[in-house]
Amino acid sequence: MSQKLIVLRLVEASQGHLPLEVHCWGDEGWRPVLLDEAFVRAFNPDCIISEPAENALELNFAPDARALLLLPGNWVWSGVEEIPRAARRQSNAVGYMVEDQLAEDVEQLHFICQPIQQDMCSILAISCDKMDLLTAQLARLGWPVVMAAPEYQLLAMLDTELSVWLDGEFAHIWLASGRGLTLRRQLLGAVLDTMVLQGSGEHTNADSTEVPAIKQVQLLGILDEMELADLQSRFSDVLNVNQYSAEAQLLASFQASRLTNLLCGEYNMALDQREDHWWRKPAIALAVCFIAQLIFFISAGSYYQWRASTADSEARALFAELFPGQKPSADLRRQLNSYLSQSSGDSGSLSGQLYSLSEVWGDNKELKLQSLRYDDKRGELLLQLRAANLTQLDGLVGELSKSAYKAELLGANELNKGVSGSIRLR
Repeated sequence: MSQKLIVLRLVEASQGHLPLEVHCWGDEGWRPVLLDEAFVRAFNPDCIISEPAENALELNFAPDARALLLLPGNWVWSGVEEIPRAARRQSNAVGYMVEDQLAEDVEQLHFICQPIQQDMCSILAISCDKMDLLTAQLARLGWPVVMAAPEYQLLAMLDTELSVWLDGEFAHIWLASGRGLTLRRQLLGAVLDTMVLQGSGEHTNADSTEVPAIKQVQLLGILDEMELADLQSRFSDVLNVNQYSAEAQLLASFQASRLTNLLCGEYNMALDQREDHWWRKPAIALAVCFIAQLIFFISAGSYYQWRASTADSEARALFAELFPGQKPSADLRRQLNSYLSQSSGDSGSLSGQLYSLSEVWGDNKELKLQSLRYDDKRGELLLQLRAANLTQLDGLVGELSKSAYKAELLGANELNKGVSGSIRLR
């Protein structure tokens, strides 16, 4: 067992007026833990609170500490049933499959399903009210409890067909098949007698389920001479008695994977939900926002780079149409301004021709410009236009001719819809 795992135990008083206690396991065995009144009265509001024991322990957890909490076995019902894989994570679905074995309403219980072999599962059930109280108090105190399990399930560490732990006034029983229970010690003989007889196939009826013969009963705990003599007279063939400390033996071979954690689902006590880790959620939110912003900037940069590349390609294509035979430089803007400045004083300058075209273009919005080319040597601007009819082209030629330049319709072709013509402006 990990040295950092602290074992706590919830102890319910045998008399109703006494308060519930929490014990902690250490080198000296179980020691009571100092509890505040709110914790005690949460489970038993009418209890009489007495002075704490002299050896009571005040819990101070290290930052990396983890704790296992053992719950009273009579709080937790257990059974074995075939549960389909799809239903194992649905608490209510599991509950309705064992409803006929329960004394409480399924809706008031919290179920946990632990697979054993194929569809066969060990099922634990505990009152939702108790779990609500327990998790609320653990969260309030900030105890690093990561696992809660019934006391009797510690006996699963023994790998024995039937194990018994004598614990004061109570006896805990665990069957290797996945069942467990806690009962009063004086009832142990009768219950073991029934279990062993059923296991050997005796006193069974046709409707009962066959149970494999119990060949070994492992008993841990301190017995008096009369108890030992009685049990040996009944189960001498299968009984193996070990009167050393049961807890020390069970915890020495502790394996967390053998236990079924009751703190799961809606009762998950994850450490990142504790108050001393309040900063984790804001930190995660901040990290998510940073990553989202980074992705946005990268996406925006990629988009604008693509737009710039597209615009540059379109500009170079337009330059090739305006100045055929001229090689575009890396700085198209400077090259175009140079061409315009060279022809700024000429009557056939490009800038003047474009200005004349812009004055009449607003009245001829029906026309579609297909291409535009400029011959620098001749000072001619060639327009390839598409119009609804020849009259529109003639009208544009007439309007352009009213300016300082001469417009001429070079030719026109009929299309399926409209006409296409070339106009020269010089």
